[in-house]
Amino acid sequence: MSIERSVLLGSSFERLKLKQLEIGGFLNIGSGRGDDLGFFLNYFPKMRALLIDMDPRFLKIWKKLKRKYKGTQYIVCGATATDGTGSYKKSNSVGGSLVEETDSSSDVHQTPLKRLDTLVKEFNIPGPYFLKFDTHGVELDVLAGATETLKNTKLIMMEVYNFKLNFVDGKNLTFDEMSLHMKSLGFRCVDLCEPLFRPGDLALWQMHMIFIRDDHPTWNRNSYSA
Repeated sequence: MSIERSVLLGSSFERLKLKQLEIGGFLNIGSGRGDDLGFFLNYFPKMRALLIDMDPRFLKIWKKLKRKYKGTQYIVCGATATDGTGSYKKSNSVGGSLVEETDSSSDVHQTPLKRLDTLVKEFNIPGPYFLKFDTHGVELDVLAGATETLKNTKLIMMEVYNFKLNFVDGKNLTFDEMSLHMKSLGFRCVDLCEPLFRPGDLALWQMHMIFIRDDHPTWNRNSYSA
């Protein structure tokens, strides 16, 4: 993790410390390298982590993280609404996305698809949970596969967008739509960080929204004053 990003995230998580959240398991969905794990363990040192990503090129890095941080586990798969298999297309850089089964490109390979509810049981991840989403527009599918997990989730950090994304045919929820959807699931946005602005017109492109449960004591007071 870069120093700049650590500073931006650090401000949000210092504020989160006031919420006194108990976290037992960390589900890093679309984890990529997963090398931000140490940062999050600084705030929740007792939690066990599961790194989830479809790109097997991260395996070498994950193995090092597992040796460094006790209790860390990982899996190459996509987190989705139903268990099965899918077609994963690598990008030129590390990363990629699910594509239609009819795509026969040389850089497409089969990958397992699993619900978060399935993964929590398979890896015996203890709650309460912290879910971190970096899933590029397929958040609704991931949430649909986490109905049981969400019941014992205390914290969600989600990368959200201000535009409909071409690479998911505009199916993603924009940040305002996602806020309402998460509210319907019993979560409210308590913080945000890392805004990214589009080159050229400098329009807001994406940011991370941080959600906690709507029954947290934070919401009991409506006054601005301390």
